[in-house]
This record gives sequence, C-alpha cells and structure tokens, in this order.
Amino acid sequence: MPWGLLLAPSFIVFMGLSLLGLLSVFLSGGIFGVWFSLELMFFGFIPILNGKTVSENESTIKYFVVQSISSSILLVGFLLIIGDYSTMSYNQWWSMLGEVVVLLGFILKVGVFPMHFWFPGVMGGISWFSCFWLSVAQKIGPLWAISGLGMSSNMMNLFCFLLVATSVVGALGGFAQVQFRPLLAYSSLGQSGWMGLICLLNLKVFMFYMTIYSIILGGLICSLHMGNAYRLVEVPGWSDKITSSFWMISGGFFLSLGGLPPLLGSSLKMVGVLTIISSYPGYLFILIGCAMFSLYYYLSVFISCMVCVGVGSSSIIDGMVFSQLGALPLSLMMVLNWLGGLPAFLVCSSLVV
Repeated sequence: MPWGLLLAPSFIVFMGLSLLGLLSVFLSGGIFGVWFSLELMFFGFIPILNGKTVSENESTIKYFVVQSISSSILLVGFLLIIGDYSTMSYNQWWSMLGEVVVLLGFILKVGVFPMHFWFPGVMGGISWFSCFWLSVAQKIGPLWAISGLGMSSNMMNLFCFLLVATSVVGALGGFAQVQFRPLLAYSSLGQSGWMGLICLLNLKVFMFYMTIYSIILGGLICSLHMGNAYRLVEVPGWSDKITSSFWMISGGFFLSLGGLPPLLGSSLKMVGVLTIISSYPGYLFILIGCAMFSLYYYLSVFISCMVCVGVGSSSIIDGMVFSQLGALPLSLMMVLNWLGGLPAFLVCSSLVV
C-alpha cells in the first residue's frame, strides 16, 4: 500500500473501524463482546492490508485464512464455556476443554508458538504501515482480552510457557534473515514473550510498554521506508543504494529494539525485569538470554556496517538524505530513542507495584 494512500477516505474509514474494535476490546464486559471486538479489528485491517502487488495480495489471503480459522476456534471455545455454565452443572473436564480451545484460538490469532508459522510469511509481503499495525495494534487486543478472561492457573502457566518459547523462536529465527521485513517479524516474535507476561501481570505497565515499543518500531519503519531499504545487503558500504546516514538513524532503532542501554528500548527490558522477576524468575532468565542473543546480531551488523561506512568514500551524514529523513516526527522519535531511556524507565518504574 503506497504511503500516499494513508490520507485516503477509505483508509480513514477502515482504520477507524479497526481502532473502534480495539477500543471495544478494552470496554467489553463479556466474552462475546470481546469476540465481536476482535472481529471488528480484523475486518477493519483486511482492506488496509490488501495492496496492488502480488506479495501483498498473497499475504492478505494468508492472514484472512488464519484469522478466520482462529476466530472460529475462539467462538467454539466461548460456546463450550458458556454452555457448561448455562447447564447449571459445572463439569471440570468440559470447562477445561473450553479453555484449551480458547487458548488455541488466541495463540493462532496472535502468532504464538507453535502457531507462529504464518507471522513471518505475512510480514514479509505487506507494506511498511501494515507491518507496524500488525506488530502493535493487532497484538494489543488479543493479549488484553486473554489477560481478562480469568482462565485456570494451568492454562495461564501453559500460555506463559508458549510465550517464552515464542521469544526463543524470534531470537533464533532472526539470526539468518537478510530482509528487513522478515527480520522485523522475528523481532516482533521475540518481543511477544515480554509483552504477554507483562500483560498478564500488570496492564498499566503493558500499555506503557506498547507505547514505547510503538515509538521505536514506528521510527525504524519510517527510516527504512524513506531510505528505500528492503534487504540487509543494501546497507551503506555494501551497496550504493542507501546512503551512509542510514545506520546512523535506522541502526539506532535496531539497537533500541535489542535493548542496548541507554537507548529508549533499554527501558522496556528494565521495566520488564521489575515486573516479571517476582512471578516468573525462570522465564525471565530465558527472556534475557533471548534479548542478549538478538542484541548480539543487531550489534554485529551495526558495527560491520559502520566500519564499511568509515572506509567508504561517502560521509557519515549525507546532508541531502538526512534532510529527507529529518522530518519533524522522525527527528523527534530519533532524539527520544537516543536520550529517552532513563526518563522512560523512571516514569514506568513508578507503575510497577
């Protein structure tokens, strides 16, 4: 989808529909209200996801099929739970079956291990804006919903295990990626463990986490789009397609996603540690290991590219391209990324009880 279409009336209508669905998830008081709100988000996002290229259309079809199946599974699970309570004869096994079906529907909808298989494929073929919306808004709704369903402790423990396994998959899967969109997909999978556990433990911290994550990811996607960067081999020093200012901007956002102090993304990891350590110390150890592994290959690529830039003939800051990349929103996000780590941590740590 061309970025010029972001102000088109049709885009505004469908984006409003998706936002209405997200808001309805927060306000819904029953499981069928939650299901309807998630469907509203889904149907509002499909026209935005669709585009003019073959890859966008294929990814839209994949996403439509996966979300339709997950919605059907969720509906069946909700009906099983409602049917069990409506008969006035509570059956433990029947209720557990309903919870298992609901959990299966949610992990497929969000892309949690072992149902994560569709996520990198869809992310690899859609527009930059769709990548952002799929990684942020389309995760907030389901995670918020499952945190308020009141499932049994066994189901919650299983869900936590799957979330951590998803982070492991994200850390390992991103290592061999040379295209930026699949790399962002595995980065999003790596963040899923942090997002999910924090959402189950503290909703206020979760919303702050998603806000900071949105700023970092939004800045990164804007810089990749404006730099016309799609593959890792096109970075400065390896190709003339992108100027040497690329890694001065995009590289900072990548390192922030990895949690490198004192960048803005480090506040996410520090607050995540404070939130998770008392409830899931073992899982926290695994999440920290995954974050360090992701940071390793982000940092290795960043250093390699900066060395190539240093020995190249072009200057580190190309004035003309930097002026293009220096639009006010991106400039503010870049400054916030480099300087906002400690202030963001101090603000968010006050929310951790």
